[in-house]
Amino acid sequence: MRDGNVGAATLVGRSLISDDIKNRIKDRIDIADVVGHHVSLKRAGQNLVGLCPFHQEKSPSFSVSPSKQMFYCFGCKAGGDVFAFLTKITGATFPEVLRELGDKAGIVVEESPAERVQRGQTHRIEEINRTSMTWFQANLRDLQIGATAREYLNRRGIQQSTVESFQIGVSPSEWDGLFKFLSRKGFSHSEIMAAGLISPRTSGNGYYDKFHARLMFTITDLRKRVVGFGGRVLGDGTPKYLNSPDTVLFKKGQTLFAFDQAREAIVRTKTVIVVEGYFDAIALHQVGLTHTVATLGTALTAEHIQALRRFADQVVLLFDPDAAGVRAALRGLDLFVNSGLGVKVVTLPIGEDPDTFVRKEGTRAFAQLEVAAPSLLDYALNHTVKQADDGSLESRIRSVDEVLRILQKSEHPIERQERIKIVAERLGISEARLIERYPALLAQPKRGTEAPRAQPTQGVPFNALFKGFPEERDLLLLLLHGKLSPADVRRLRPESFAVAPCRKLVEIALAHLDRDGRISLRSVLDESADDPDCGNLATELSMREDHFDDVQAHITDCLNCLDRKRSEQALRELIARLKTAERQGRIDEARLLNMQINEVRMRKAGTPTAGVVSLVKE
Repeated sequence: MRDGNVGAATLVGRSLISDDIKNRIKDRIDIADVVGHHVSLKRAGQNLVGLCPFHQEKSPSFSVSPSKQMFYCFGCKAGGDVFAFLTKITGATFPEVLRELGDKAGIVVEESPAERVQRGQTHRIEEINRTSMTWFQANLRDLQIGATAREYLNRRGIQQSTVESFQIGVSPSEWDGLFKFLSRKGFSHSEIMAAGLISPRTSGNGYYDKFHARLMFTITDLRKRVVGFGGRVLGDGTPKYLNSPDTVLFKKGQTLFAFDQAREAIVRTKTVIVVEGYFDAIALHQVGLTHTVATLGTALTAEHIQALRRFADQVVLLFDPDAAGVRAALRGLDLFVNSGLGVKVVTLPIGEDPDTFVRKEGTRAFAQLEVAAPSLLDYALNHTVKQADDGSLESRIRSVDEVLRILQKSEHPIERQERIKIVAERLGISEARLIERYPALLAQPKRGTEAPRAQPTQGVPFNALFKGFPEERDLLLLLLHGKLSPADVRRLRPESFAVAPCRKLVEIALAHLDRDGRISLRSVLDESADDPDCGNLATELSMREDHFDDVQAHITDCLNCLDRKRSEQALRELIARLKTAERQGRIDEARLLNMQINEVRMRKAGTPTAGVVSLVKE
């Protein structure tokens, strides 16, 4: 995974950030200091090592190179520069990370007037939200104002440590208490309204609080910013739950409750549990299931899925076993069909929700339900087929129409075929019958809609990638450590490399030569960092510390080996063409190919050419 890296220029809003700005910031920021705030690092040779923050491990495979200003994990293959590290670990976008580091480095990152206004407004709303949060928390601690809320939390089994961890508070019953408090703190009514915390009175005279007489849940993003609130009514009022409206800082369809608190456990387990309510998420966290998040009164969105993909491989959904739950499953199937995530659905006993179930039965019972949980596809099929008339084959096929329509969207033919097989088995009919109804199920992805390519080096063991081509591995490693002389560089030919990522990396390297013919390593690493074909390979090779007894002799041996293999391949291709020409009676072409083959053979033998002899056995 390579999140947040940029190429030669990065589009930020409507402005273009140049490599010069990025490099100036990197020159003033030490990646070891930045990473050290998140990972305990120890010196190991020229690099620093520690336990990877992006996957669970017992022995350190995470390495930071102060000299190259890069990080790399030899376990999960996460790597890149300081921007990539911060975007991955904080969830911030590249522009946000760039500007924050620019501020620390004293370098101004240009932005348009509109962007500047929006950034100022965003910062102001976050200040208002954080100030409001402290007020809600103070109210909860107040002996009189917080009494009802504290009693309610006790009944729900919420411990004081959990209250503090999730920054739970309370809004009093008065209608304008928060508005008055924030006004005294110097915030204007227009700023407070932009934060979504007040509304104008219908009489046109003054404002009233959006939240009153409610238990208040603080909503934070992955950067730990307070972006909004959720309120649960204390009493008989409506609606039962109320969320902050969307603002420049908060979008319900892009935000998940408890994501910040859950991120570390999600990264460690590669699994995320998705529930529907605040108390469900809090209750699961309290019993140790800290890889849990909750939606904010909305269905899962494509933005939610994209955010989860960055940290998890497996998603566990908790749906109610009713018609609404089935509809939610089908919506989820549509969203997850090309996500690359494994999805299971846990159904709790009737009358239970995650909060009540874990309090009664404990985490072991929940874990057993999770192990036995069906995949999202199986869940959707089971419930839709149950609704069909068991005596009618046609009605059973019609019952899965919606599932089949979703399966047509799969961009992976093999995966689609496996899912068709599952549907056919569930219905007890042949695959041919389903394909007859939906011929598009067998169609290949349309041009222009091809699924994003996975990096060739991802998922392929390092040694397996170079099986039979060790000279390519060693030559690129030494290239990225600055060991190739200008004379060595002149011998490099991309077409001589059989491993595709190596070929691409050499092409990038040859595009970044200085006046002396040496490779500019920084430019090569910067450009390759975001390349889908060779990014991971470039980072890993540049971070390895392999030892060679005689570096220059080894470089020469590798280059000679490449030349020999290239010559042998050219010879094989010429012989194949000669066979075809002689078989088809193309005499002139065969004579020319014979000459070329003879020249190649003589060059290999180190002797001058001596006439033309047919080299193809009859």
